Amino acid sequence: MENAEGIWAGRSDVELLEAAERFSEYTEEGERGIRVELARRGLAQPEPPIGACSRCNRAIARGHSLDRCSRCGEPFPPDILHVLGAPDGGAPVEPEVMLESVLRTADAGLIAVAKSLLEGEGIEYLVRGDRLPDLFGAGRLGGFNILTGPAEFLVHPRDAERARALLDGTDAPPPEPDPEEDA
Repeated sequence: MENAEGIWAGRSDVELLEAAERFSEYTEEGERGIRVELARRGLAQPEPPIGACSRCNRAIARGHSLDRCSRCGEPFPPDILHVLGAPDGGAPVEPEVMLESVLRTADAGLIAVAKSLLEGEGIEYLVRGDRLPDLFGAGRLGGFNILTGPAEFLVHPRDAERARALLDGTDAPPPEPDPEEDA
């Protein structure tokens, strides 16, 4: 079996430079062979490693294409991921969440009350359709925009049950006065 230096001695300059950009795909012996051949030909050496794997101490090249060590599979820490250009410095990306509707109303006063109640409990919400302009001067019919319908309160699924309990009854009409209580 040929040694790494011998393998790279037979490659073109272009192949050698391309390989130098992908050190992480080669063993340490392969990387060493590429470096020796680059130096022998007087070609530019790649940038020094940006760090080393915390488990196996393998050098991490600036052009490393993975988010973990190519030798042992150890995930890289956020500072290394940041240098490698991973989104958000490698922070996990939160999956897209489908919000749940907890209240629909055309009553402007109730919209204000619902916002106050949710904010008071620290529940994040989105109100869809409460601020859209009325098109062509058509105005609102029944208290809501004719194109969008009533305002709709949306919350994260983890908060939906609590928000519904908090808003329960807010959209009900006020109770009729009991005539016997007045007497």
